[in-house]
Amino acid sequence: MKVVAIANSAGGVGKTTLAHCLAVSFAEFGKKTLLIDLDPAGSLTFRLGYENPRISLADFFNGIKLNDSNTETTSERFDFIPTDSRLTSIFSADALSLLLLDLPKEYEIVLLDLPASLSQPFALALPVTDLLLVPVRNNLHSLRGYLQVKSAAADIAISAVAIGPNTFISNTDLLDESIVASPEIESAAAAKVSILTSDKSGALAESYRSVGYSILEKLGLE
Repeated sequence: MKVVAIANSAGGVGKTTLAHCLAVSFAEFGKKTLLIDLDPAGSLTFRLGYENPRISLADFFNGIKLNDSNTETTSERFDFIPTDSRLTSIFSADALSLLLLDLPKEYEIVLLDLPASLSQPFALALPVTDLLLVPVRNNLHSLRGYLQVKSAAADIAISAVAIGPNTFISNTDLLDESIVASPEIESAAAAKVSILTSDKSGALAESYRSVGYSILEKLGLE
Protein backbone atom coordinates (compact mmCIF):
# COMPACT_ATOMS: atom_id res chain seq x y z
CA MET A 1 0.00 0.00 0.00
CA LYS A 2 1.22 3.48 -0.91
CA VAL A 3 0.08 6.66 0.84
CA VAL A 4 -0.12 9.94 -1.09
CA ALA A 5 -0.83 13.19 0.75
CA ILE A 6 -2.01 16.34 -1.02
CA ALA A 7 -1.12 19.62 0.63
CA ASN A 8 -0.46 23.30 0.10
CA SER A 9 -0.52 25.78 2.98
CA ALA A 10 -1.95 28.31 0.51
CA GLY A 11 -5.70 28.01 0.00
CA GLY A 12 -7.55 28.13 -3.31
CA VAL A 13 -4.97 26.26 -5.37
CA GLY A 14 -7.10 23.24 -6.37
CA LYS A 15 -5.93 20.82 -3.68
CA THR A 16 -9.30 19.23 -2.91
CA THR A 17 -10.28 19.00 -6.57
CA LEU A 18 -6.97 17.27 -7.26
CA ALA A 19 -7.56 14.78 -4.44
CA HIS A 20 -11.04 13.92 -5.76
CA CYS A 21 -9.94 13.59 -9.38
CA LEU A 22 -6.90 11.48 -8.54
CA ALA A 23 -9.06 9.08 -6.53
CA VAL A 24 -11.30 8.65 -9.58
CA SER A 25 -8.35 8.24 -11.95
CA PHE A 26 -6.73 5.59 -9.75
CA ALA A 27 -10.04 3.71 -9.60
CA GLU A 28 -10.31 3.93 -13.39
CA PHE A 29 -6.81 2.42 -13.65
CA GLY A 30 -8.07 -0.51 -11.58
CA LYS A 31 -6.43 0.40 -8.27
CA LYS A 32 -8.23 -0.25 -4.99
CA THR A 33 -8.31 3.32 -3.67
CA LEU A 34 -9.20 4.93 -0.34
CA LEU A 35 -9.60 8.71 -0.05
CA ILE A 36 -9.48 10.22 3.45
CA ASP A 37 -10.53 13.79 4.26
CA LEU A 38 -8.03 15.01 6.86
CA ASP A 39 -9.24 18.61 6.72
CA PRO A 40 -11.48 19.58 9.68
CA ALA A 41 -13.15 22.19 7.43
CA GLY A 42 -14.54 19.25 5.43
CA SER A 43 -14.65 20.79 1.94
CA LEU A 44 -14.14 17.39 0.31
CA THR A 45 -16.67 15.72 2.63
CA PHE A 46 -19.25 18.38 1.72
CA ARG A 47 -18.49 18.13 -2.00
CA LEU A 48 -18.98 14.38 -2.04
CA GLY A 49 -22.30 14.65 -0.20
CA TYR A 50 -21.23 13.23 3.16
CA GLU A 51 -21.56 16.30 5.39
CA ASN A 52 -22.71 15.44 8.94
CA PRO A 53 -21.78 11.78 8.53
CA ARG A 54 -23.03 9.17 10.98
CA ILE A 55 -19.42 8.02 11.51
CA SER A 56 -16.39 10.08 10.55
CA LEU A 57 -12.61 9.97 10.77
CA ALA A 58 -12.76 11.51 14.25
CA ASP A 59 -14.78 8.51 15.46
CA PHE A 60 -12.19 6.09 14.09
CA PHE A 61 -9.42 8.07 15.75
CA ASN A 62 -11.43 7.86 18.96
CA GLY A 63 -11.57 4.07 18.94
CA ILE A 64 -14.49 2.96 16.76
CA LYS A 65 -13.49 -0.07 14.72
CA LEU A 66 -13.14 0.57 10.99
CA ASN A 67 -14.84 -2.11 8.89
CA ASP A 68 -16.50 -2.67 5.51
CA SER A 69 -19.89 -1.51 6.74
CA ASN A 70 -18.74 1.94 7.88
CA THR A 71 -16.47 2.75 4.94
CA GLU A 72 -18.30 4.69 2.22
CA THR A 73 -17.97 3.49 -1.39
CA THR A 74 -18.74 6.31 -3.81
CA SER A 75 -20.48 6.12 -7.16
CA GLU A 76 -17.06 6.75 -8.74
CA ARG A 77 -15.74 3.45 -7.32
CA PHE A 78 -13.29 4.68 -4.68
CA ASP A 79 -13.79 4.31 -0.93
CA PHE A 80 -14.03 7.41 1.26
CA ILE A 81 -13.70 8.33 4.92
CA PRO A 82 -15.38 11.69 5.69
CA THR A 83 -14.31 14.19 8.33
CA ASP A 84 -15.95 16.64 10.71
CA SER A 85 -14.89 19.59 12.86
CA ARG A 86 -13.98 17.34 15.82
CA LEU A 87 -10.79 16.50 13.96
CA THR A 88 -9.33 19.73 15.36
CA SER A 89 -8.92 17.76 18.62
CA ILE A 90 -6.38 15.14 17.61
CA PHE A 91 -6.69 12.09 19.83
CA SER A 92 -3.12 10.76 19.56
CA ALA A 93 0.03 11.43 17.58
CA ASP A 94 -0.09 7.99 15.95
CA ALA A 95 -3.85 7.91 15.30
CA LEU A 96 -3.50 7.88 11.52
CA SER A 97 -0.73 5.27 11.54
CA LEU A 98 -2.89 2.96 13.64
CA LEU A 99 -5.89 3.51 11.38
CA LEU A 100 -3.90 2.58 8.26
CA LEU A 101 -2.60 -0.56 9.94
CA ASP A 102 -6.17 -1.64 10.64
CA LEU A 103 -7.82 -1.04 7.25
CA PRO A 104 -10.50 -3.65 6.45
CA LYS A 105 -9.50 -3.97 2.79
CA GLU A 106 -6.22 -4.37 0.93
CA TYR A 107 -5.91 -0.94 -0.63
CA GLU A 108 -3.23 -0.30 -3.21
CA ILE A 109 -3.26 3.44 -2.67
CA VAL A 110 -4.54 5.76 0.08
CA LEU A 111 -5.02 9.46 -0.67
CA LEU A 112 -5.01 12.05 2.11
CA ASP A 113 -6.58 15.46 1.52
CA LEU A 114 -4.86 17.79 4.01
CA PRO A 115 -5.94 21.25 5.22
CA ALA A 116 -4.52 24.47 3.77
CA SER A 117 -2.21 24.87 6.77
CA LEU A 118 0.74 23.18 8.43
CA SER A 119 -1.45 22.07 11.32
CA GLN A 120 -1.85 18.86 13.33
CA PRO A 121 -3.38 16.82 10.46
CA PHE A 122 -0.32 17.71 8.36
CA ALA A 123 1.97 16.47 11.13
CA LEU A 124 -0.11 13.27 11.45
CA ALA A 125 0.27 12.56 7.74
CA LEU A 126 4.03 12.98 7.39
CA PRO A 127 5.14 9.73 9.09
CA VAL A 128 2.92 7.58 6.85
CA THR A 129 3.33 9.43 3.54
CA ASP A 130 5.21 7.91 0.60
CA LEU A 131 4.66 10.88 -1.70
CA LEU A 132 3.58 14.43 -0.95
CA LEU A 133 1.84 16.23 -3.83
CA VAL A 134 1.61 20.02 -3.84
CA PRO A 135 -0.73 21.58 -6.44
CA VAL A 136 0.66 24.91 -7.63
CA ARG A 137 -0.69 27.71 -9.75
CA ASN A 138 1.47 30.31 -11.44
CA ASN A 139 1.39 32.93 -8.68
CA LEU A 140 3.43 33.94 -5.64
CA HIS A 141 0.67 32.92 -3.19
CA SER A 142 0.82 29.34 -4.47
CA LEU A 143 4.63 29.33 -4.59
CA ARG A 144 4.86 30.50 -0.98
CA GLY A 145 2.60 27.65 0.13
CA TYR A 146 4.68 25.14 -1.81
CA LEU A 147 7.92 26.36 -0.24
CA GLN A 148 6.40 26.19 3.24
CA VAL A 149 5.29 22.59 2.69
CA LYS A 150 8.66 21.64 1.19
CA SER A 151 10.51 23.10 4.18
CA ALA A 152 8.22 21.38 6.71
CA ALA A 153 8.51 17.98 5.00
CA ALA A 154 12.19 17.91 4.12
CA ASP A 155 12.50 14.11 4.47
CA ILE A 156 9.45 13.23 2.34
CA ALA A 157 9.42 12.72 -1.44
CA ILE A 158 7.65 15.78 -2.86
CA SER A 159 6.35 16.64 -6.32
CA ALA A 160 4.65 19.86 -7.33
CA VAL A 161 1.68 19.45 -9.67
CA ALA A 162 1.30 22.42 -11.99
CA ILE A 163 -2.22 23.66 -12.66
CA GLY A 164 -1.77 25.56 -15.88
CA PRO A 165 1.65 26.86 -17.00
CA ASN A 166 4.23 27.38 -14.27
CA THR A 167 7.28 29.62 -14.37
CA PHE A 168 7.99 29.79 -10.61
CA ILE A 169 9.05 26.21 -9.87
CA SER A 170 11.94 24.28 -11.37
CA ASN A 171 11.05 21.51 -13.82
CA THR A 172 13.03 19.08 -11.66
CA ASP A 173 10.55 19.71 -8.81
CA LEU A 174 7.45 19.39 -11.01
CA LEU A 175 5.63 16.17 -11.83
CA ASP A 176 6.17 15.41 -15.51
CA GLU A 177 2.45 15.84 -16.26
CA SER A 178 0.31 18.89 -15.44
CA ILE A 179 -3.34 19.91 -15.20
CA VAL A 180 -4.45 21.95 -18.19
CA ALA A 181 -5.58 25.51 -17.57
CA SER A 182 -9.33 25.49 -18.08
CA PRO A 183 -12.36 27.48 -16.90
CA GLU A 184 -13.94 24.08 -16.19
CA ILE A 185 -11.70 23.70 -13.14
CA GLU A 186 -13.84 26.10 -11.12
CA SER A 187 -17.13 24.46 -12.10
CA ALA A 188 -15.60 21.04 -11.42
CA ALA A 189 -14.83 22.15 -7.87
CA ALA A 190 -18.55 22.71 -7.19
CA ALA A 191 -19.80 19.36 -8.49
CA LYS A 192 -20.43 16.16 -6.52
CA VAL A 193 -18.89 14.03 -9.24
CA SER A 194 -15.50 14.71 -10.72
CA ILE A 195 -14.81 16.11 -14.17
CA LEU A 196 -13.62 12.60 -15.08
CA THR A 197 -17.25 11.51 -14.73
CA SER A 198 -19.12 14.59 -15.94
CA ASP A 199 -16.92 15.22 -19.01
CA LYS A 200 -14.90 12.03 -19.25
CA SER A 201 -13.42 12.64 -22.70
CA GLY A 202 -12.63 16.33 -22.19
CA ALA A 203 -9.11 17.78 -22.11
CA LEU A 204 -9.29 18.61 -18.39
CA ALA A 205 -10.36 15.08 -17.46
CA GLU A 206 -7.59 13.62 -19.61
CA SER A 207 -4.99 15.82 -17.92
CA TYR A 208 -6.06 14.55 -14.48
CA ARG A 209 -5.77 10.98 -15.79
CA SER A 210 -2.28 11.71 -17.12
CA VAL A 211 -1.24 13.12 -13.75
CA GLY A 212 -2.75 10.09 -12.03
CA TYR A 213 -0.86 7.65 -14.25
CA SER A 214 2.38 9.58 -13.75
CA ILE A 215 1.93 9.23 -9.97
CA LEU A 216 1.27 5.49 -10.28
CA GLU A 217 4.49 5.18 -12.29
CA LYS A 218 6.38 7.15 -9.66
CA LEU A 219 5.08 4.79 -6.96
CA GLY A 220 5.72 1.63 -8.97
CA LEU A 221 1.99 0.85 -9.20
CA GLU A 222 1.43 1.23 -12.94
